[in-house]
Amino acid sequence: MIKLSDLKAGDTITLDEGFTCLDAGDHTVLMNDTGPCVRCSEGLHYLDAQEDMQGDLVGVIAHKPAKRVGHI
Repeated sequence: MIKLSDLKAGDTITLDEGFTCLDAGDHTVLMNDTGPCVRCSEGLHYLDAQEDMQGDLVGVIAHKPAKRVGHI
C-alpha cells in the first residue's frame, strides 16, 4: 500500500473512481505547507484525508515517483 510519506512533489499517483471532486486516473502530486495534495474540481484535495487507520492511502492505487536529479 501507498503511504503519505512515500509522496513527493512531482510524483504521479493513480486514483480510483471513489472521489467526488477528482476523476479516476493519474494526477501529479503538489506540495505546500499543509502537505501533499492534487488539484481537484474544488481547488486542492489534501491527501492526508485519505489515510486509513494503518496509514495507507485509500483510493490511491498506484504511485510513480518523479525522476530526481542527483547532486555530484
